[in-house]
Amino acid sequence: MKRKLSSLLLTPLFLVSMLLPSIDIATAQRRRSTRRNSDPANLSASNAIARFNTVANEYLKGYYSFNPSAATAAGLHEYDSRLETRSREAVGREVSRLRDVLNLLARINPAVLPEETRYDYLVLTSHARGQLLDLQDIRAWQRDPNVYNRLISESVDSILKRNYAPIEQRLNSVLAREREVARLLDEARANLETPPLIYTETALAQARGSIDYFSRVVPQMIERAGGSSLSAARKAEFETANNGVITALRSFIEWLERDLLPRSTGSYAIGEENYRRKLLYDEMVETSIAQLIADGERELRRTQEEMRVLAEEVAPGRGIKGALRALGREHPSANGLVGDTRSELDRIRAFVRTENILTPPARENLKVDETPEYARSTSFASMDSPGAFERVATEAYYYVTPPDSQWDERRKDEHLSFYNRYALPVISIHEVYPGHYYQYLALKRQPSRVRVALGSASFSEGWAHYCEQMMLDEGFGGNNPKLRLAQLNLALLRLCRYLVGLRLHTAGMTYEQGVEFFMREGYQERVNAEREARRGTLDPTYLVYTLGKMQILALREEYRRRMGASFNLGDFHNRLLSYGMPPVKIIRLAMLGEAEGSSNSTHTIEPPRTVDFSVLATGYNSSYQGERAVQLIMNQGEWENAWRLNNRGSSGPMPEVNFNTRAVVIAYQGLKRTGGYGISIAEIRREGTTLTVRVNEQSPKPGDFVTEALTSPFVAVSIPRPPDGSIVKFVDEVNKIEQNRNVKERSYPLRRRKRRGRRG
Repeated sequence: MKRKLSSLLLTPLFLVSMLLPSIDIATAQRRRSTRRNSDPANLSASNAIARFNTVANEYLKGYYSFNPSAATAAGLHEYDSRLETRSREAVGREVSRLRDVLNLLARINPAVLPEETRYDYLVLTSHARGQLLDLQDIRAWQRDPNVYNRLISESVDSILKRNYAPIEQRLNSVLAREREVARLLDEARANLETPPLIYTETALAQARGSIDYFSRVVPQMIERAGGSSLSAARKAEFETANNGVITALRSFIEWLERDLLPRSTGSYAIGEENYRRKLLYDEMVETSIAQLIADGERELRRTQEEMRVLAEEVAPGRGIKGALRALGREHPSANGLVGDTRSELDRIRAFVRTENILTPPARENLKVDETPEYARSTSFASMDSPGAFERVATEAYYYVTPPDSQWDERRKDEHLSFYNRYALPVISIHEVYPGHYYQYLALKRQPSRVRVALGSASFSEGWAHYCEQMMLDEGFGGNNPKLRLAQLNLALLRLCRYLVGLRLHTAGMTYEQGVEFFMREGYQERVNAEREARRGTLDPTYLVYTLGKMQILALREEYRRRMGASFNLGDFHNRLLSYGMPPVKIIRLAMLGEAEGSSNSTHTIEPPRTVDFSVLATGYNSSYQGERAVQLIMNQGEWENAWRLNNRGSSGPMPEVNFNTRAVVIAYQGLKRTGGYGISIAEIRREGTTLTVRVNEQSPKPGDFVTEALTSPFVAVSIPRPPDGSIVKFVDEVNKIEQNRNVKERSYPLRRRKRRGRRG
């Protein structure tokens, strides 16, 4: 009787234990359905596009709000009355905003986006990471006083140099910005810690130049823009605000000399890791620093050797420097400089059209003129195109600077030698046709607001630099050795920048060693060598000219092989410029890496490779209640969320992951009714931006003892960080392996799976 009572008492408990899993599964199925709708992997394409467009629009608003001077330069004038804020609090808010944006982007699966939108996703993600790197790790706002000098001058210059609105309206914006200058310089004093000595010395020179700019140039610009029509009261209002800027700058110079200069003991080098990440985020370049240097050295030697051969042809026995001096003596007169430049541009444009270099735009609005007097001290030749968003002041100016009439004849001759009859066409190819100006006109036709706003320096400068060589390769100038020597001389200068920039910031090169390198390897006079090396300390990635040119040349040859006999250079250039100005890697994906017209293709140009991985965690009780899935985690916030999901009931610490260099892949087997299941990763392969995961799954065999409870097995592994925008998927073939575990150690209910007979 006692035994029977015990049996009666236990039976309801057993029934409850049997029923609870069924109830949990039903609940889980409802949850699974709800979660599936919000799971990035299951997000519909239309929802993903809408979410991305919202994130992109908000990102650009935030970016221009933090950088209002950049907005003005881009042709967005709703920010004209604001000057940048760089207080620690403002920088902290921007860092938080960037992190939030990256978290939002991580919740969008780029694989479901249409091809063009996916490119925007990659560009936006990479740009946000680059901005975060600059603010958090490189920290120019704490290391470089020149940041503040540039912001002050550029904020006013971008308003006054283009007549996009009446002078009365633009003067309001100038006054608003000038009245904030003292505040910005106070922020500089609070932020700057121990900058490199060369930064502070440069800032002192620039600040003195800024005083000259506001004292002399700004009044001239206002007068040119119609300032004579202003009332006396308005002129007095401007004079008061402008004098306030000059006073603030003089006070800042005193502070630089008295306070900052003695403690300017920092290093200008940003370090190899920051340099690598800057190239990765700004230019999407993954090549190692060592390989970049090796590539640059090889190209430097090849260029020098070609110049030696040409120099002997141009000026026998006088060497490269002697041949270059001979070219410099063939220059236009001061009075003929602008006319000769216009004639040269006509010749270049005709060649572009007749040789089908590319399809020129239907409309051009270019003016060739002398550089305005206020800008002559810092410019020889320059292309001044309006911002891509500008809709009113759409004229572009190609400026050349004549010699000062007060100079003696020797100095005038030295100045005009820069515009010699062989260098001037190469410079004009770079700046105008088919270089920067045609690139700008193509950008205006780009429908993607993201790729109009967020350009890549390696593609922008790389295209213009590539055009110099390409035009001569195609026959411009009739294979004139003097013209080729001039082109190679400019290429050599960019190669020296490439190598000096890399070595200054990653290999311990000193400023003086940089100067010597430009003199020895680039045949530069000391004054110019010093200017170039100083720029290298301030601008770590001024390798972009050569880097972008080499990328475009490599892409062209791969595209030529792909197209075979149907390759057409003009079509290649038209297509190249049709994507905006993203990193060349995006254009490679578009032209070589994805099936034409396919919105779902994820094939890239890179060969598949096996990815090394290390296991971070495995378990059976994840809170994940969906079906079989795989997840790629690229930032700390996602990892913390995933750890909370997967580490239920465990007190173990979350494994540390450096997301600057690593990422995490988690494979979920999905919700199971019982124990006895498990999942492990056998192999991960990467092909471009697609990661393919092969897993081994285990499941209970008939007759095995298993836990009578819901389980959700998972495995998390660490891998080298793949490119931003990468996606992850399972391999279809999955190996099944038998479980082999000691069930005696289990302390929770077990049941035996019944064998089912085969149906006859």
